Amino acid sequence: MAEEPIPRSEAKSASPPSEGVWATLWKRLQERRWTSILTIGLVVIVVGWVAFREYRNAKNEECIELMRFAEAYFRQDSFEKAIKGTIGAPGFEQLVEEYGWTPAGNLCRLYLGLCYLKTRQVGPAIEVLSAYEPPDSYLGGAAYAALAGAYAENKEFEKAARYYEKAASIHRNSQTSPPYLIQGALAYELAKKPQKAEKLYKRLLEEYPLSNEANTAQKHLERLRFTP
Repeated sequence: MAEEPIPRSEAKSASPPSEGVWATLWKRLQERRWTSILTIGLVVIVVGWVAFREYRNAKNEECIELMRFAEAYFRQDSFEKAIKGTIGAPGFEQLVEEYGWTPAGNLCRLYLGLCYLKTRQVGPAIEVLSAYEPPDSYLGGAAYAALAGAYAENKEFEKAARYYEKAASIHRNSQTSPPYLIQGALAYELAKKPQKAEKLYKRLLEEYPLSNEANTAQKHLERLRFTP
């Protein structure tokens, strides 16, 4: 039996697509492929960030649990034990090394810097305290003041003065800012920068005229005016 001939319209539809059609299909495929890749990439990033936050939170809690031993030594003025730790109780050095990227580890960094200062290890104190990320609070001011004290111990008085200024400014208040301004001004005087010292004394009088340090600042200011 002879096969029926394929109608012209059907024969035309059965023919392979032209190059233009293939180019359009290929372009659409490429666009969809990159969209899929970007979507997958974003999903991976989001999932990774959530996982990292969970991991960091777990490590932060772990650090908080471990640092209580070193904190106890710090309160007892056993600074060497607080730094190095004891058997089964890590010190601040180890905690900073292992957990320094967590909030609790950052706090351990401040403790470690203070311990170094207490044990007259000025160089390590400057290094550690410079790496500390201070909050905008009393604690941040105390951290900058500790770093200023370390520079003063190292006889780098101008650096000390600048950090006392930062300590006074990071969390402005009438309790801690005036003493930091006084210390900063005195450090500038030791650095042979009387104009900068005068500026801090004046700032204290303008911003904290009722503070206990205002009278002291006024006396220092008058002394500077009559100092050749």
